[in-house]
Amino acid sequence: MNLFKKKAEPEVEIENPDANEEKYDGFYFVPDYEDFRDNLKLAFFSFKDEMKEAKPIESSEMGDKYHLAFFTSDEEGAPSFEDSFEAILADPIVYIKNMVGTGMSGCILRKTEKSDEWWTDYLNYVTGGEFKQKVKAAFSNLAE
Repeated sequence: MNLFKKKAEPEVEIENPDANEEKYDGFYFVPDYEDFRDNLKLAFFSFKDEMKEAKPIESSEMGDKYHLAFFTSDEEGAPSFEDSFEAILADPIVYIKNMVGTGMSGCILRKTEKSDEWWTDYLNYVTGGEFKQKVKAAFSNLAE
């Protein structure tokens, strides 16, 4: 799960995000092939810095707007960037749970008046060289 996290990202784990959707700003998700019921691991985060009080933007009656990024795995099992887009979601957790069995992993972040810069930095990180180096290092450690 650490492979998808930005280096300096403020994060707080939330025990039961379904209890109050407003408690988290985003989450990472990866397939969990040992959990036959949900088949996903979710790691929620909330910002602690100046982004903490940011207001959601471009929302509708249906739900908030979110940034979404998706990854698949290459032949060696390393994450490979697939796509990034924005969408209004009634329930982002349900949206992701509907993808069980696809092997997709990624990140979802609530779109706010301050989220664009963080999202751009995140995408640059996960599609850039530093991320790929960490993946290679993780796989070489596993091989040893």
